[in-house]
Amino acid sequence: MAYPIPAKCPTCEGKLNVTELRCNNCQTKISGDFYLDELFQLNYEQQQFLKVFIKTRGNIKNMEKELEMSYPTVRNKLNELIKSLGYEDDFAEEEQQEKRREILDLLEAGEIEAVEAAQRLKEI
Repeated sequence: MAYPIPAKCPTCEGKLNVTELRCNNCQTKISGDFYLDELFQLNYEQQQFLKVFIKTRGNIKNMEKELEMSYPTVRNKLNELIKSLGYEDDFAEEEQQEKRREILDLLEAGEIEAVEAAQRLKEI
């Protein structure tokens, strides 16, 4: 039985290296010090999120439906994934500030109640 590759060392949470590969067909073994790509170092939840992202072609609205999450939650998880892969998320802070402004504008215009505005702000 094959097991998924652990994302981190179960003892110290350090990075893991693969030292042996084996062909299931002919049993050939290759030994060495192989690194795991960043994608293999994502935890299970992040891997599943990435699969939904690919399945929905990155359409956040479709991801909301598939994952049964709010837009801000999906965006936050996407931002976390970007950081986990080692990419800088230069736009995250700007997006958060813009979202906060939009929520406060809706509240000021009377389009949403204070309770809803507070909830939306918490989700950012």
